[in-house]
Amino acid sequence: MRANKQLAAYIGVFVFVLLLNFWLPRLLPGGPVEFLTGGEEGAVFVSEAQKKAMLDYYHLDGSLWDQFTLYLQGLFSLDFGLSFSFKAPVVDIIAARLPWTVLIVGISTLLSLLIGLTAGLLSAWRHPGKTDRGLFLGMLSLSAVPEFLIGMLLLIVLAVNWSFFPLGGAETAFYRAEHWWDRAADVARHALLPVVTLTAGSLAGLYLLMRNEAIRVRGEPFVEFASAKGIGDRAVLLRHVARNAALPLVTIIVMRMGGLVAGSVLAETVFAYPGVGKLLQEAIHARDYPLLHGLFLMMTVVVLGLNAVADLIYPRLDPRIRTPNRGDPA
Repeated sequence: MRANKQLAAYIGVFVFVLLLNFWLPRLLPGGPVEFLTGGEEGAVFVSEAQKKAMLDYYHLDGSLWDQFTLYLQGLFSLDFGLSFSFKAPVVDIIAARLPWTVLIVGISTLLSLLIGLTAGLLSAWRHPGKTDRGLFLGMLSLSAVPEFLIGMLLLIVLAVNWSFFPLGGAETAFYRAEHWWDRAADVARHALLPVVTLTAGSLAGLYLLMRNEAIRVRGEPFVEFASAKGIGDRAVLLRHVARNAALPLVTIIVMRMGGLVAGSVLAETVFAYPGVGKLLQEAIHARDYPLLHGLFLMMTVVVLGLNAVADLIYPRLDPRIRTPNRGDPA
C-alpha cells in the first residue's frame, strides 16, 4: 500500500511538472522569432510575411492547444523536434552536451560528499575543540561566498593571471592527441576549475548538516553505552554515529545532488563549459521552446529518480523502516 502511494505521488508530480514545463518557457517575455530577428529595434529587417513564415516553420502559428498537443506527442515519442537556435534535433544536442555535465557534476558530487561528510563527522567527534571550531568557521565562511564568485576568482587568478588552466571550453580546439592519456589530461585540465567550483559550492552545506546531526546522535544513550562497553572510538564513530546520522540526511543529500545539475548553469557559464547547464542558459536566452522542453524533462527525470533512490535507501539504513506486510495496517 505504501509503495502504491509513493508511485501515485511520483506520477502526480511528474504530470504536474510536464504541464509546467510547457507553460514556463511561454511566460518569458518575447519569443523565438523576436530573438532570431533581433527584436523590434533589431538590425535584421523582417517583414510581416516573413515573420508569419517563420512562425509556420516552427509550428508557432497555431493555438496554444495545438502547440500543447504537439508537445505531448513529442513527450511520448521522445522527439521534441528541431532546436530553433541550433537547427538540429533536440535529442542529439542534449546527448552531445550531457557527457560533459555528467563528468563535472559526477566528480564534484563524489568529492563534496566525501570531503563534506567526513569533515562534518570529524568536527562532531572533536566537538567542542579547536579542530571543530576551525572547521566550523572555515566552512561557514565558504558558505557565505556565492558559487559564481568562487568560479570568477579561480578563473581570474589561475587562468587569466597565472595561465595555469585554460580560460574555457571542455577541450583544446584543434588539438590532436597522439595517445588517449594525452586527451584525458587535456579534458582534466579544462574540467578541474568547474569541478572545484561545484564542489566548493555544495561542500559547506553538507558539512554543516552532517556536523549538526552527528553531534545530536553522539549525545544519544546508545552511543555512550557503546563507548562504555569498550568499543574503540573508530568503531563507535563509523558504526553508530555515522550510520544513524546519515538517515535524516539522505533526502537532503539526494536533493542537493539533483540541484547540482541545475547549479551547473553558473559554473558552466563562468567557464564557458559546453554542458547542459550552459545549454539551458543559451536556450532560455533564445526562447528555444523545443530545447527547453527536452532539458526540463531530463532534469525532472533526474530529480525524481534520485528521490526514488532515496526512498529505496531508507530501509537499508534503518531496519525500523520497512514496507508493511500484507497483514499489517498501511
